[in-house]
Amino acid sequence: MSFEEAALLKCLQYEQKYRSSMRQNDGRGRSPFHDEALPEQIDEADQFSPDTSPIHYIRNHGAVPHLLWENHKLDVVVDRQLTFGMDELISRFNSINIPIFLACDGSRRKELNMIKRTRGFNFTTAAVGCSYWKGVLLRDVLLEAGAAKLMERESEKCFWVHYKGADELGEGEYATCVPLSYVLDPTNDVLLAYEMNDHPIPPDHGYPLRLLLPGWVGARSIKWLTKVWVTEFENDSYYHIYDNRQLPSFVTDSESEIAKIMYHHPSTLCTQQMLNSVIVKPSQEEKINLADMKKGKTYRIEGYAYNGGGNEIDRVEISLNGGDTWLYCVRKYPEAPIRHGKKFWTWLHWHIDLDITKLARAESIIVRAFDEHKNTQPPKPVWNLEGMMNNCWYRVRPEIYDDPANPDAYLLFRHPVDQGNGTNGWMKESTEERIEDAKRKASAPGKQFTRDEIEKHHTEGHCWIVINGNVYDATSVLSWHPGGKGPIMAHAGAVHMDTTEEFESTHDNYAHEKLKGQVTEKAMAHMQKDANSKKEELSHTDGRDSKAALNEHMWTRAKLVKTTRLSQDTQRYTFCLSPSATKLGLETGQHIQIGFHFKDSLVFRPYTPVRPVLDSEEDGTFDLVVKTYFPDENQPGGTMSNILDCLQEGEEVEGHGCFSVDDKTYTFDKVSLILGGSGVTPGYQIIARIFEDKTDKTKLRVIDANKSEDDILLKGELEQLSKEHGNQFEIVHVLSHPGDGWGGLKGHVNEDIIKKHAFEPSDRTVALLCGPPTMIQKAVLPVLQAWGYDEDKNLFGFWATPNFKDPRTI
Repeated sequence: MSFEEAALLKCLQYEQKYRSSMRQNDGRGRSPFHDEALPEQIDEADQFSPDTSPIHYIRNHGAVPHLLWENHKLDVVVDRQLTFGMDELISRFNSINIPIFLACDGSRRKELNMIKRTRGFNFTTAAVGCSYWKGVLLRDVLLEAGAAKLMERESEKCFWVHYKGADELGEGEYATCVPLSYVLDPTNDVLLAYEMNDHPIPPDHGYPLRLLLPGWVGARSIKWLTKVWVTEFENDSYYHIYDNRQLPSFVTDSESEIAKIMYHHPSTLCTQQMLNSVIVKPSQEEKINLADMKKGKTYRIEGYAYNGGGNEIDRVEISLNGGDTWLYCVRKYPEAPIRHGKKFWTWLHWHIDLDITKLARAESIIVRAFDEHKNTQPPKPVWNLEGMMNNCWYRVRPEIYDDPANPDAYLLFRHPVDQGNGTNGWMKESTEERIEDAKRKASAPGKQFTRDEIEKHHTEGHCWIVINGNVYDATSVLSWHPGGKGPIMAHAGAVHMDTTEEFESTHDNYAHEKLKGQVTEKAMAHMQKDANSKKEELSHTDGRDSKAALNEHMWTRAKLVKTTRLSQDTQRYTFCLSPSATKLGLETGQHIQIGFHFKDSLVFRPYTPVRPVLDSEEDGTFDLVVKTYFPDENQPGGTMSNILDCLQEGEEVEGHGCFSVDDKTYTFDKVSLILGGSGVTPGYQIIARIFEDKTDKTKLRVIDANKSEDDILLKGELEQLSKEHGNQFEIVHVLSHPGDGWGGLKGHVNEDIIKKHAFEPSDRTVALLCGPPTMIQKAVLPVLQAWGYDEDKNLFGFWATPNFKDPRTI
């Protein structure tokens, strides 16, 4: 029996038993519900993607609109017009809860960008996700609005179901359509979804209502749904016409006449998902020591596969010899994957166990899948202008790697491309692309700009951005940019690689006309260092605590459950995290960005929770102590503090974090904290954390500046710590407008107060600052620097000057 026949027989024996156990999905969800932890051996391929993690991909075209369940309305116009509130919608119609796989039609686009640059950004294989979605059937809602009567009355016509979201974009509303006959087919499970994995849909995924079109590309599942209507004409909105199209390969210019024709041609529209399969293990740049590759030892190759239209994937195969022969792989769908006896809306995972020595002899590892109609994937990529629907064979290449720092040799695996702008995949830019890059660089102005020069141009009046080492003046573009000025201003004056990743793929000749010059070698080195740090940080993201609420890359909702007034203008707010999160996930001294959405903007400010500080205090809630800066005749007041002051129990804000600056660790014996107003909150976290460890002998001195005695936040807690740890902890309060009975320090923080009540600078002494910018920058910072403190070494602040870093990584 050949090796291929043995692999096939083993898989068939497994599948005979496995397929007999596959069950129909009754639409009731999972009971009990659980989030499966992401297996270490499958980097991006958990069976179900938790709603609170970055595992499920996010693709938004603009800002997330702030919508409230209580106020949200859905307009439905068919034979008659109906309007539903959220509670009415879910009480009036039956709901189902089913697993649905979603993938962007731009998944694996970076492979096409290596051949020739497309108009899309560098999505790799991770633009996918599979979750349980709960909602009512759109079919039922349309029938209630008279769809059956309309079709009976005008049976000779073809009708389209149009739908749009609440997001406001540069080219108008985001809308699309699908044939009415498809929606009315009960086996297609088109949903008006309001829950994701048994929780309200997170804002980034479409809260409070999203139309889910199982088996179709992700772009057809519109978020923040506000209106559904039926007409006899296809949708003509900008994003339906010019987004999510797979144009023929010979169309290379989006402004050409043939491109305009093809953008309107129905054959180019991306609708149902295509057959695709991916290898996730061996992972990118995974190494196996050659000394460990002994005969008889097995290695499991793993990946995932998906298909469109509810069609089953019949088989998955890998090849180790360039496609000459193929090995049958074990397939495993999630629990109860079948709907209506024939529909598969989920992905599947596949694997094959091989003798590890076969990897050393492998030319490459290739995967392909077949669907129930015996269709399979093309061997080579099919380039197209938008970079859509790439589903060619996925190929991982092994190579022998000699580590200069290690005498051992390794077998190293390379995927086609790295995520983002990484260049460590086996695919390299084509000769055509390298020539184009060389032409652009040769014609660029010779002027070079330093990091400091670029960072000064961060306003709408002087907006510079850095793309691929080139400096562009985008000021004149802001007024007419199709995506609005927001995406550009987010990178104004920033010297990092993120701008390149977001904008490079959409450059055209007009953008080249705005080229002013290039960054210096020093600035480029800074950008590369920053990119490497972010890549390292991202590599650890999958290992984050799944029960932690906060995520640096996405917003999470928090509900106000209690308000306690501490003084006339200061309150303690207690927020409850999402049900799936049992801890906040902040490190000592770190802050959380608290945001509140208006219709046209997001307001956010940093706050440091006063609880939880210790691990024992983690209970799924957190407390903020915030002073409200009320408006008066002289000033408009603090935006975010007034929003919080007006917030009612049960209402929600959004938050995200954690944040880091340079990921360095510092060690000090003496800590001086110079704080002002609500700046005491991060200082309190540091103090409490030090005293939690009874072996920690760090000495602390605190200067706390406020207006009046009533303004002193956490006074009781600080006094208690001072009594308990008097040999380590000293604190003085300085009041600018004290009452008659005040016996402490009066006036403003000055040189005399600082030198008397803070530690003298040394290599083992640090000064941490947090307070109003005027106080820190004009009164405190100059004194400390003149005294001998050195920024970035033993002097850190929470409020930023151009080079003034905060203490969140200490």
